[in-house]
Amino acid sequence: MTVVCVTYQSRALAEPLAERLRPFAHVILVDNGSTDGTASALQRLIPHARILQREDNGGFGKANNEGMAQVLTPMALLLNPDCSIDDDALDALVRCMDRYPTAGAVAPQGWRADRRPQKSFRPAFFERQARQGYRVPDAVCSAQWLNGCCLLLRTDAFHQIGGFDEQFFLYYEDDDLCLRLRRAGYECLLDPAANALHAGGGSSSPSSALSLFKAFHYCRSRHLAICKYEGRRAGRRYLARTLLAAVPLMLAYGLMLQRRHAMKWLGWGAAAACGLVARRPREVPGREPTRRPHVVAKRPIEPLRRAWAPRHPLPLNEDRPAER
Repeated sequence: MTVVCVTYQSRALAEPLAERLRPFAHVILVDNGSTDGTASALQRLIPHARILQREDNGGFGKANNEGMAQVLTPMALLLNPDCSIDDDALDALVRCMDRYPTAGAVAPQGWRADRRPQKSFRPAFFERQARQGYRVPDAVCSAQWLNGCCLLLRTDAFHQIGGFDEQFFLYYEDDDLCLRLRRAGYECLLDPAANALHAGGGSSSPSSALSLFKAFHYCRSRHLAICKYEGRRAGRRYLARTLLAAVPLMLAYGLMLQRRHAMKWLGWGAAAACGLVARRPREVPGREPTRRPHVVAKRPIEPLRRAWAPRHPLPLNEDRPAER
């Protein structure tokens, strides 16, 4: 197995990240043009790691594609710098991948530092979702989206679909990857037996400029995803609604001195305005048929059984040895 990790201005995380990655024999680090010495620090702390240092920030998907192009093992673990997973959880992911040969991606259940569960799977972004709190399943589930902060991939499946779509600079690249894996006949599974700790927002140093940057790209990427899977008209409606809401809300939050919310709406409004005047993004005809996540274990918990229509269980392959 190879660990692929993308960093950007992550010097503050270098020591704990190196401690987590040092036991792995195959490590590929892709630095997205950091100016804080992230790459040099990691090279010193993990001498056996292969470090690809980009001159600019190419985005999450592009950097991961460059890292995955160097992977020679059957499986690869995409891991955010602020995410950690122990050996037992990693073994559980590998066993799940091996048990279900149609699986293209397997994710652990994510947890925050305060022991709150992180949303780690859900239906596709374009589907209506029930307004209820996230519940951790007690069985392996197949979903249309998996959280990309920690994701075990089948290398051949990733390359077969062309990797990440690089028009997504930040956000929604994991949505798109999972939907295309499913379209190609692979399953995207969540295994709650595996747990990962995700600090969230810690991949780079926080600042107002970074908050604005992230908000801008969230809105831009959501627009691209809507255009790709629901059509250009739906994408323009999203931009128009966002821009109409952004102006008064940005002003209101600014007057209330709620800087974080004001910066969020400033970023969303700026992205919406740019999107309305820019050249329309390409539209891919024929989105994946609507399919809700389903439980593949024999005894799923009842709330999941009611909420999501189960499909046929995935074929088991108990005799196949795990590949690391």
